[in-house]
Amino acid sequence: MPPISRSRLLLLPAFLTCALLGLAGTPDSASALQDGRIEGQVLDAGTGSPIAAVTVRIRGLNRTQVSGPDGRFAFESVPARSYRVLAELIGYAPQEEQIIVEADQTATVSFALTSSPIQLPGVVVTGTGRERGAADLYRPTSVISGAELDRALAGSVPQTLERVPGFASQYNGPGASSPSIRGMSGDRVLMLEDGQRTGDLYQTASDHGVMVEPLTARRMEVVRGPAGLLYGSNALGGVVNVIRDDIPRLRMDRLSTTLSTQLESVSDGVTGGLLLEGPAGPLSLRGEFTSRHMNDANTPEGRLESSGMQVNNASLGSSVIQDWGFVGAAYRFYDSEYGVPGEFAGELIPGAHPGGVDIEATRHLGRFRASYQRPFLGFFQSVELDANLTRYIHDEIEAFIEGAAIPGAQFRQTSGEVNLLADHDHTGHDHPTGILRAEGAIGLSVQGRDLWSGGTNPGTRSGTDWGAAIFGYEEFEWTRFRLQLGARYDYRRVTPGDFSDLDIRTQQRRILKPVSERTFHSLSGSIAGLWSLSGEWTGGVSVARSFRNPSIEEMFSEGPHVADFSFDIGTPDLDPEVGIGLDLFVRGERPGLSTEFAAYLNWIDDYIFYLQTGETVRVIREGARPRVTPVYEAQGTDALFLGAEGRIQWEAFTGLILDATASYTRAERRTDADPLPQIPPFSINTELRYERAGYFGGVTIDHAAAQTRVPGPVQIEDIVEDPELPTDAYTLLHLAGGRSFDAGPFRHNVTLQVRNLTNTVWRNHLSRIKDIAPQPGRNVQLTYRLRF
Repeated sequence: MPPISRSRLLLLPAFLTCALLGLAGTPDSASALQDGRIEGQVLDAGTGSPIAAVTVRIRGLNRTQVSGPDGRFAFESVPARSYRVLAELIGYAPQEEQIIVEADQTATVSFALTSSPIQLPGVVVTGTGRERGAADLYRPTSVISGAELDRALAGSVPQTLERVPGFASQYNGPGASSPSIRGMSGDRVLMLEDGQRTGDLYQTASDHGVMVEPLTARRMEVVRGPAGLLYGSNALGGVVNVIRDDIPRLRMDRLSTTLSTQLESVSDGVTGGLLLEGPAGPLSLRGEFTSRHMNDANTPEGRLESSGMQVNNASLGSSVIQDWGFVGAAYRFYDSEYGVPGEFAGELIPGAHPGGVDIEATRHLGRFRASYQRPFLGFFQSVELDANLTRYIHDEIEAFIEGAAIPGAQFRQTSGEVNLLADHDHTGHDHPTGILRAEGAIGLSVQGRDLWSGGTNPGTRSGTDWGAAIFGYEEFEWTRFRLQLGARYDYRRVTPGDFSDLDIRTQQRRILKPVSERTFHSLSGSIAGLWSLSGEWTGGVSVARSFRNPSIEEMFSEGPHVADFSFDIGTPDLDPEVGIGLDLFVRGERPGLSTEFAAYLNWIDDYIFYLQTGETVRVIREGARPRVTPVYEAQGTDALFLGAEGRIQWEAFTGLILDATASYTRAERRTDADPLPQIPPFSINTELRYERAGYFGGVTIDHAAAQTRVPGPVQIEDIVEDPELPTDAYTLLHLAGGRSFDAGPFRHNVTLQVRNLTNTVWRNHLSRIKDIAPQPGRNVQLTYRLRF
């Protein structure tokens, strides 16, 4: 199979779009006679009063309306069949009703929403293939939105998600923050924006951040555990999806404006944003602009130099929304300048560049989406095409000589993907009660990245990684049981830009490794089941076989990456990772209580990680004094990950909520039980919050145990080194309060927080700077949103 060229990748969306528009232009001759309509009203269950601004959604059709001042809503031209209709609004428990739409008839549905200070997810779209209710998910999943998102909002997406069960943030400065789920990081955690890959380099090194702005996110979804069926088999750890709907799915009848700002004391940070959504003739438009400025962070022991950040972010998207579906496109620009610390209080971080490194990163993203939401070919209910193309530019500035920047590493990456998903749904047909019903989807995916590396020494070679996949799943439902079977076949080709041998001289030895092109074939699969224990409790189990091929960097690295404090050596003949994952979970949801607990085991063959070998390299750069840098070598080992996590939200008394999250991961080599590096310790986060209509106040205790399970010493000749040091336990205290109120047409939301109230010294075990520098100190943070 020849390499897939970018030109072919760009032609594929055009071809598939023509097919979709053909479907839209040649509907079933009886389609006009098969349409009906839905109308209804949303009321407050306690007072009986109409509720405005409620989001009402037809699951399976991706159609949404917002209730008016009288609580009423209506959907026109709805294909005749049965549907689940969902109503959700912050401050109320979501409610779902089943209705049947008949041709040329109006189906009526009414909702009586119950006030709830516990925020519950209405629908989830990540890793599901379609919109699902929280009780219908086959994987442990967390959703953060609305008031909870405002309380969690931080300078980066990983920091925003730190309270999610099983999630940890690797902090090397606000800009150099990357995700970890269940002890796995890199591209085992897939970062998505509106369901597609971000196209940056967060997964390749600890100094590379996630180039996604959290301020304007509508919600964030985190799927924990193997979730590669839809997104690629490498997602062994999980998926993070930042949802903002750059391409509008909802046709709005007026302009909606949101102004947001966030101030924080720990870095004298100032962030502002503008979001506009509304109609423009036949188009639905969405546009945003944000700017974030943060100075060097303050720690309890002093200022962390070279940790500031400046980010500008903008996007514009439009769509044409019709009864048959929609078609749209969007462009996003993200420009970031951030620092990676090199020393603290006069002490050089091992392997770091004196004075730190300045990173300049720019991301250009163009995306296209088209959805046909009518039955076709006598079997399928809908089909959606999603495509994007990303250009990412990354420079690491190590020094300035006579005013000229000296880049130690430069990266230019062009990446793209095209996904086509068609689904069928049993609700489109009449079935007697109690019989086996089936629904599912099939899909095609093409993905690729073309990486160029340059500079004084980029640490890795250039290369391309292109592939294609076909996947599908089928779900069966019988009374209280649901079963999902899924399979995916991937083909990948990884080609280095230079086929000469890797030739590295450390201060202890010379290393030679032959280089060649690699191809990988993979069959992944999963089986998952749900059992409705009662109307309020659901139990689940899933087993998944996952596959991950080695990346360009893991195979072809051969030099210092000083912003990452390391000299990296790849291994061109690494075997792919093959994992078997088992998840057991139970979730419950009733008035005043929401909970989910999960236990998991991942059995991974040839797990790839960078091991500090104990060797060193003397790095000499123009404009900087020589330094000794530790060597990290990509290796594969059979590994075992096991752990447990959970969250409980309990309204103990009216308005008084206990919200607790706990996570534990144990990871080791199966050959000798030696712990794997960069595994977060046991942590528990407990919040006691009082919340009533219009305001809240709370106190949070955040505790992490000591992490003493670290890899054993390594020896090269007569040198013995500890590749990773233990970290002490810590306990942090946080306070928060907020107020929401209406003044005329304006909606005001104010959130005030004090994090690390006691200015405690603490160290994040996943941080590469932890041996020298602590994490940020006391931070007073104010978030304000104005909507009209």
